[in-house]
Amino acid sequence: MLTLLNNWPILLFPASLLFLFSLEKVERLGSNSRIFISLVLGLAGGALFNYCQPHLNAFTAHFITQSLVLVSETYLDLLKMLVLPLVLTSIIHAFVHMSDHPVEIIGKLISRSVALLLLMTALASAIAMGVGLYMHVGSQLSLPLDGPLPTHTYTGLVDTLLAMLPSNPVAAMSNENTVAIAIFASLLGLSALQICKKAPAEGEGFKKFISSTFHVVKQLTRLVIRTTPYGVLALLAHVSATQGLNTLFGIANYFVAIFIAMFLVILMHLTLIAVFAKISPWTYLKKAYPALLVAFTTRSSFGTLPLTEEILRDRFGRSQLASSFVPSMGATLGMNACAGVFPAILVVMALAILHQPMTLSIFLTVMFINTIASLGISGIPGTAFIAATVTLSAMGLPYAVVGLVQGVDSLVDMGRTATNVNGTMTAAILVDKPLK
Repeated sequence: MLTLLNNWPILLFPASLLFLFSLEKVERLGSNSRIFISLVLGLAGGALFNYCQPHLNAFTAHFITQSLVLVSETYLDLLKMLVLPLVLTSIIHAFVHMSDHPVEIIGKLISRSVALLLLMTALASAIAMGVGLYMHVGSQLSLPLDGPLPTHTYTGLVDTLLAMLPSNPVAAMSNENTVAIAIFASLLGLSALQICKKAPAEGEGFKKFISSTFHVVKQLTRLVIRTTPYGVLALLAHVSATQGLNTLFGIANYFVAIFIAMFLVILMHLTLIAVFAKISPWTYLKKAYPALLVAFTTRSSFGTLPLTEEILRDRFGRSQLASSFVPSMGATLGMNACAGVFPAILVVMALAILHQPMTLSIFLTVMFINTIASLGISGIPGTAFIAATVTLSAMGLPYAVVGLVQGVDSLVDMGRTATNVNGTMTAAILVDKPLK
């Protein structure tokens, strides 16, 4: 009994899970409110565990950590499980139920989506460099002697664009190459639509099968999304418990600057939506914030895809095609934070450390490189660091600067993912409006 009292934190996580479960019976609390409560509980519980950890025995600390990992990783795996069936069925379902000029619509959708995502990435790069220069990021730092090396290599734009094509759909599915999956689903859906028009009898069976499968997958998505409060609780508790505050102090200027830059990029998204889609920022955030919160906590654009699609379709009234296709593309290309903000901030930091000036030529070159790189790094693990590799190498700057920021990268990546997802939702809302 005394041992249990001395190690009372071991009961904190199960008690929090039971508390969240009890909230499901409270009618006034919707899913969004429960997610917010789980966020607060996760941060507070993780910070408390981080404070108590030196006073706990090894078994208790290990048990709590593994419990958080079990729940958080289970939630992430469930979300990733949905990506393949949802992208496939939703895009094909959208095609077979289209009636007006499908080829023209998909052409416009692809060109406008890619162009808008790339444009926002260029603007995000400019915003990040402006913030970095204003806050003098890197001015008090020096390069580590044994900086990290990139774990993956960038083989060029042409090779990566070819890798997007679904030459082997099964391999694309196993590698989570959502661009290839989306292209394969679009071609299959277009073919099915043409068959339905030319030979309705042959195409009707496939149309019914896809429609039925799509609705089953949607129901599966709802079941998984219901577990979001528990996943958010475990994810944030684990981050709060393992990171603490000590890692922030050594690189505080960079940490504050990159979050300010991402905040300004999101303000840019809100401005575009308000001006061109006539949706007020407050209305947008009320509808979109569940997806942004899941993106922030999971650090996975892929894992957020099911919720992103559902919100675009059901809350913003966007077409099924735009709701499924644009986020699938945006999850791996034109990422505003990973390919725009992050490399741009590192360039400013590297120039400050080397006492080199930021010229207009360098400023515009970084914008261009980040924009092109964002199109050519899709499907590669560690997207933000690969984008940084491309930009720093092209500018002749040392990659060792990455070693200065790795201690807080798990926290920064939460903001990067939320900013990326917000950019894809913005693109989906804007490109779908003139197509409807």
